[in-house]
Amino acid sequence: MVRAINGLIDRSQAQASRERAFASDVAHELRTPLSVIALQSQNAAVQADPADRAEALAALQHEARRAGRILSGLLDLARAQSREDDAAQDVDLGELAARVMAGFAQASHDSGHMLELACAPEPVIVQGKPLLLELAVGNLITNALMHTGPGTLIEVAVAQAGASRSLSVSDNGQDGDSVPGRKPAPQAPASGLGIGLKLVRRIAASHHAELLRDSGEAPMTTRFTLRWTTDASFT
Repeated sequence: MVRAINGLIDRSQAQASRERAFASDVAHELRTPLSVIALQSQNAAVQADPADRAEALAALQHEARRAGRILSGLLDLARAQSREDDAAQDVDLGELAARVMAGFAQASHDSGHMLELACAPEPVIVQGKPLLLELAVGNLITNALMHTGPGTLIEVAVAQAGASRSLSVSDNGQDGDSVPGRKPAPQAPASGLGIGLKLVRRIAASHHAELLRDSGEAPMTTRFTLRWTTDASFT
């Protein structure tokens, strides 16, 4: 009983620590766009030249959209976590990937991207909360769409090898296009997706998975992978 109570306390303290770290990350992500919004609004107000005023307003709009995307991601996470009816269950990663990709069909068509799904011949099952996993996969696809230019192929692949199960999102964007922290493609403005990847890592950790990043297999240049290597249940 003592060991069980101590374990519960340790898990609670670890969760509280993760929540504080995540809150700090969110504050950091929002600080930059909000600061830029304040500065550019002041700048636009004092510009006499129409071209300079238009440039300041464009920067203001860009940072406002960036802050909006951050807040939208946080609201999605809060809604997903609050759904009492979305209990941990067996999740077919192939079916989940197809469901999420269907929601991006119009956006990928409008942006000139190509979406493909590659699934293992047999169902690949993990334990988890479907809405949270959908949110994680959606963030990875959004990341690829927003950091690569038209004509880019984005592949979502589901695979299993022994006890290892994975869902990856790869793209063949040009070097420098798709990885946050590198210069985005001219057609895809920077978007503050650092918080999106933090959300994915947090969801992965809660599902006893890890988020990996590499260059993928040719012709792909960037790959993000959610990988499960144990049969531990959702916590």
